Amino acid sequence: DLSGNCKQSIAYLFADDSALYFNNVTRGSFATIVEDMKIVYEWFRINKLSFNVAKTSFIIFDRSCDLEKIAIPLAMENEYFNIDETKSQKYLGLMIDSQLKFHDHIDFVKSKVAKRIGAMYRSKNLLPLKYRKMFANALVLPVFDYLDVIYSRACKGRLSDLDILYKKVAKIALDVPAQESSISVYKDMGWLPLHLRRQLHLSSFMFRIIKGNCPANFDNKFTYVSGGSRDASNCNLYIPKSKNHKEFSYLGTTCWNILPHELRDLDDIKTFSNSLKAQLLFSATNDDGYLTNNSYDHVYNPISTASAAVNLTNMPPQIREVLESIQTTSR
Repeated sequence: DLSGNCKQSIAYLFADDSALYFNNVTRGSFATIVEDMKIVYEWFRINKLSFNVAKTSFIIFDRSCDLEKIAIPLAMENEYFNIDETKSQKYLGLMIDSQLKFHDHIDFVKSKVAKRIGAMYRSKNLLPLKYRKMFANALVLPVFDYLDVIYSRACKGRLSDLDILYKKVAKIALDVPAQESSISVYKDMGWLPLHLRRQLHLSSFMFRIIKGNCPANFDNKFTYVSGGSRDASNCNLYIPKSKNHKEFSYLGTTCWNILPHELRDLDDIKTFSNSLKAQLLFSATNDDGYLTNNSYDHVYNPISTASAAVNLTNMPPQIREVLESIQTTSR
């Protein structure tokens, strides 16, 4: 019942992470925070729980990173303490900074991956290829994937740093020289290039939204283009105007509008994800004009497998099977 008692904020409670979200809070006006924190403190006291001040902090989203940290004083019946501001906070596994640049989170991902790379490198002569691939897929790949739809809005340089580590993991797993072509390595691993992997996850999330299998917060966030335009005839979504192209509404609709209709018309998310992954991997390995681009607003438009005059026999069996089914559907 804690969330129902908070008057000025919206409470999101999880097993090991809880947060209160406030609107219209500035560095000079934080009375709403004081009011709700007193309610939280009293709720803890009534339920005979201890309030851990050392693990309690707040973050204000600012445009400037040079502002000094502040502290909010709280005076209770028999206790007086401060809640300190932080510029970066780990929340549900995501390092959130006050400017939403996600530099701290990418450093966090790099640190976790670097430790696993060290373990892979030391054990690569002891493990056969099958188990090296299992190690990479089970213990390293999820670190890149976790919440990448959110932190993918970081700057190109930071995302390129992750790309370097991603390639290194694949090459250690296959035990190939560092000079080996990245595309051939990805093909042998069955991996997409990292920026296409993020595009796949964003497209899959859009698929859930369009099909109505998503949180209620996303209901009615997207509309189809109306009228007699080409976008309307293709059943494309309306792309909202965006100055920095970082809004989810802009990136999501851009990803969705380039999808072929045979993928949009699917009903199952697993089939959609596998089919789109196969199409992206096929395109990246056969498109002569393909270039890695880690810009957050770049969306790669894959070549059509239905019209491409390319032999599929060199593709991995699972990928080839999906691509052949896409071609059959298109015909």
